[in-house]
Amino acid sequence: MSDTSVRWAKRVEEWRASGELAEEFSRREGYAASTLRWWASKLKREPEVRLARVVRAAPVASVDGAGTRPGMIVIEAMRAGARIAVESGADRATLAMVLDLLGCGVGAQP
Repeated sequence: MSDTSVRWAKRVEEWRASGELAEEFSRREGYAASTLRWWASKLKREPEVRLARVVRAAPVASVDGAGTRPGMIVIEAMRAGARIAVESGADRATLAMVLDLLGCGVGAQP
């Protein structure tokens, strides 16, 4: 994402969080409401890309022979969201961090 896109994504996010009309918010911030709405529309059409650091550990043989790690957390990113599979014994702090990063943790807003 370009610097301009990042800057406008932040502005659009702040506008939505404010609950104000585009005209009110834009007037206060010093740019045109039509530009704010255009960027909101453009950013909505673009796929959101989130990056996460992935640390891979060597698989260990499981009881079923599948080669999974006990307590593994698997995340499948999809266009409409994410599917999270949590193995028995997963670290609660790690799972909480993953859910928070995905925006569906305990403090997440609907």
